[in-house]
Amino acid sequence: MVTIDCGALPANLIESELFGHEKGAFTGAFERKVGKLVEADGGTVFLDHVDAIPLDAQAKLLHVLQTGEVHPIGARHPREVDVRVLAASDKNLTEHVAAEQMREDLFYRLNAVQVAIPPLRARPGDIPALSRHLLARIAGQPGLRELGITDDALALLVDYHWPGNVRQLQDALFRAAVLCEGDALTRADFPQIAQLGGRAMRGTSKPVAQSGGVTLFLADGNLRPLEQIEADVIRLAIGHYRGRMTEVARRLGIGRSTLYRKLSELGIDSAA
Repeated sequence: MVTIDCGALPANLIESELFGHEKGAFTGAFERKVGKLVEADGGTVFLDHVDAIPLDAQAKLLHVLQTGEVHPIGARHPREVDVRVLAASDKNLTEHVAAEQMREDLFYRLNAVQVAIPPLRARPGDIPALSRHLLARIAGQPGLRELGITDDALALLVDYHWPGNVRQLQDALFRAAVLCEGDALTRADFPQIAQLGGRAMRGTSKPVAQSGGVTLFLADGNLRPLEQIEADVIRLAIGHYRGRMTEVARRLGIGRSTLYRKLSELGIDSAA
């Protein structure tokens, strides 16, 4: 899988990065460059911030999607590729099309299958599991170590509205992990979040109740089905005890065989 962040590149370099170029194709092209689409031949290319691609390069990308042919800048002949294209954007692409900042035909070509990810503030129940997952990744960086996180710290993070979504959550956890002197992050390790303050009820008058990151109520105020709550509790336990299934079963007060049966019935992966 090959990833290219189109938003992090100057507009005049995106075409070269995507499609490649031949030596001498333009000023400064001192050697031949293989583009990301050719590099990903036989695999997948992920175009992050696809809205940043200039219109002329969008036309060439559409041609690749329709014909499977990549034409590097300055090349006499195209090259055939077999590549899966994933595209992502934090912008409303329908509005970009209406503003003629994105080709309509390319939008519909890319939009064959769309996965819309709600902002983090709309899924606070994900925050505890995400926090533990991100802390495990942070612990793998040089000079850092494994850290737990207390319930009071999780409550603070769950209550905050996260305008920067998961990236902001990761940055807050990283900063806290670097400065933490104990074995677990507490509420005191997030002074910036505490100063900004959470949003009571997340801007809604509808009942919202959580316990350790498990949402109990639906948006309409009714309780969630017991099966869904049970599945969330099991996922939370697996994350909290870092996949140690014997400990998970013991803390939940059930046998290992019962735990694995519930995993199968509820469709939960043991790495949840």
